[in-house]
Amino acid sequence: LAREATLYENAHAVTSWTLTSHASMFTGLYPAAHKVIWPEDKLGDGYETVAEILAAGGYQTAAAVSGEYLKKRHQLDQGFEVYDDDPIRKPGTRPRDDVTNPQMEKAWRRFLLEKRDKQRPFFLFLYFWDPHHHYVPPPPYDSMFVPPGAEPIAIERIKYHPLFKLGKNISPAQLEYVKAQYDGEIRWTDEHIGHLWKLLREQGLWDNTAIIVTADHGEEFFDHGHNSHKNTLYEEVLHVPLIVKLPHQQSAARDDRLVNLIDLFPTVLNLTGCSASQPYNGRSLLEDAETDHPTFFDLQTFWSFTNRRTKESWKEAERWLAVREGPYKLIHVQPVMGEGLQERWEMYDLAADPGEHHPITEGHEDVRERLTGRLDQWWSAMTALGEKWEAGGTVKLSPEEEERLRSLGYLP
Repeated sequence: LAREATLYENAHAVTSWTLTSHASMFTGLYPAAHKVIWPEDKLGDGYETVAEILAAGGYQTAAAVSGEYLKKRHQLDQGFEVYDDDPIRKPGTRPRDDVTNPQMEKAWRRFLLEKRDKQRPFFLFLYFWDPHHHYVPPPPYDSMFVPPGAEPIAIERIKYHPLFKLGKNISPAQLEYVKAQYDGEIRWTDEHIGHLWKLLREQGLWDNTAIIVTADHGEEFFDHGHNSHKNTLYEEVLHVPLIVKLPHQQSAARDDRLVNLIDLFPTVLNLTGCSASQPYNGRSLLEDAETDHPTFFDLQTFWSFTNRRTKESWKEAERWLAVREGPYKLIHVQPVMGEGLQERWEMYDLAADPGEHHPITEGHEDVRERLTGRLDQWWSAMTALGEKWEAGGTVKLSPEEEERLRSLGYLP
């Protein structure tokens, strides 16, 4: 796809997990403004989504999704004429059985071949769950990327918890096997996306259709002591692929500007000629080509612990905020719940330290002061902006749904 599209090399998600990230993509707002930050949150009815805007502009809007946090219960389906969440595995399904790409293909084929109104332009959103923990690619993808010396491990043994450690619970050789399964999931999903591209060409839709491919977050493999995602705001969980093919675009381009997935909202509006009636935070990728802007990140995370001896249970929660401007990134971690947690600040020069392993502790005081000011101003502005809307409240999960989300590492 990138051979005839624009590859945004420095694209980032607004956070490191699915629900909050999608709420930002669909509204063009940072999390503090749309207020979908906890696993039980749902988007308020008063927010204007990209699907609602396009539907009002004459587009047929459709979606097919296979991830838990894209279920209709979270109200991200606002504005979609067709919203197919049948590919999502039902409660009681083992994570090992989470193979949804074939069901996704049935769903998008059903729309493109049976439900599409050829008298209207269409907006189709697809969310592929499979390149996600647990990593269970089918053959031959499960062996395609396994390097010599890797040690197979049952994926179910991997716990998504801060006490599960590299070297203690999983060895480096086992980690190489896990990474290979993740790569297999990506390749398995890419195969199905190729089927989609083929059908768009067969239907005569390829040339005059804009296509955007991205991910809602990255994945970490003990880069900073954790695995999976929804733990931190380091680059491994924020830096995402972003490829944009414009209608009739044939030549490749690369864009190294710092961009954020909230920029997709105004980009889609720009492409379709539609307008929003409410404020939003993103900027169109098709404008301001020579200008870089700071971008911000927001994560509410929490963990549950139990003392094996006393059976005492407690929770810990932190709010992570971050700002990135040029090569510099400032992270502010604030305790929300739990004893012993401390507020902390970290600053990195990503040009010199792309892995964020060596925080800047001396010098660069002018940069630190500037980024601190930007972060404070942004947070105040976002919380004030959020007061324009009523929060959507929380969803009520069944015991089976709670257990499924817990098995996937989302609930304590």
